[in-house]
Amino acid sequence: MANIMVNETCNLRCSYCFASEFVNRNPKEMTLDDFKTALDFVLGDHSERQVGIIGGEPLLYPYINEALRIAIDDPRSEQVMVYTNAVSLERISPENLESSKFRMLVNCNSPEDMGGGGFEKMRQNLIRFKHDHFGDGRFRLSVNLYKPDFDYSYVIPLVGELEFDIIRLSVSVPPKNALDGADALDYFRSMKPVVLGFIGDMIRCGVLTGFDCNFLPGCVLTAEEREGLTRVKDIFISGLGEKYSRTFWQRAILCEIHNCTPVIDILPDLTAIRCFGLSEHTKQDIRDFRGIGALRKRYNDVVDRPACAVWASPKCEKCYERVCGECSGGCHVFKADKLFATGAARH
Repeated sequence: MANIMVNETCNLRCSYCFASEFVNRNPKEMTLDDFKTALDFVLGDHSERQVGIIGGEPLLYPYINEALRIAIDDPRSEQVMVYTNAVSLERISPENLESSKFRMLVNCNSPEDMGGGGFEKMRQNLIRFKHDHFGDGRFRLSVNLYKPDFDYSYVIPLVGELEFDIIRLSVSVPPKNALDGADALDYFRSMKPVVLGFIGDMIRCGVLTGFDCNFLPGCVLTAEEREGLTRVKDIFISGLGEKYSRTFWQRAILCEIHNCTPVIDILPDLTAIRCFGLSEHTKQDIRDFRGIGALRKRYNDVVDRPACAVWASPKCEKCYERVCGECSGGCHVFKADKLFATGAARH
């Protein structure tokens, strides 16, 4: 997965923001020439067919329509995904909204976090996109659970109104300045009740939950919990198995993939990072690499393989799945200080 960060300005101030190192600090914007350079880097070696456009809030980027047109018109792209809160969706031209390549993943914050007015504007914009711009099937909601008592009740009427069958879930990790040596497994255990509650309530709404890169490590679940989720998942697969890809099912309801893999984000200055959680340790100039495949190999070599030898919780030390690289014990951010301080991962 590769994303191009076109700007660092956002109209929200989310307490859990994973890009807080950049957003609304000394906000930068990508030039259109640099956007073309980044796009060619992502698509040039043909290992990627989807382009992600992120911010900040990318809809506030002054050249958002021009950038979208460039990406959509590129014959190497199959989908152009905009990661947005959709509050300013009116800034996108109807031509771009109605392109068959255009996709949105909408960060569905609560009214408490984005304000009642902002939430209502997002809701109205999504309804208009669905009905007025042929948007059905071309956008999804994403919910970030960032505290054990997170109130997600606002999601339930919204998925019904928009007639969704899938929703993306991310278990947000604490901001880097709040980690303080936190034990990864203890953190995910504290989040387990709200995660399982969300999955259950979505199932009752007829909605499948697909996990983002932040998920519950497998050992956090009890045998009974795992068995129950497996039964539910098997029922859905028996009825809908042909509708969705194997890749989707691996992350649906019960996540079967527990290792972290590189997500490459290209910043406005053409510096790349291996996800925002590791941004201070993994900056690379994309112009130093032949293409995104070469950069991904670099991150695998200097971050992901060495990370197998570092554990995020003492309970992971003797774990067979960790040793084999099948489980990262949650987000690498929990082990970043140890990983980079010991020199296990080097530029």
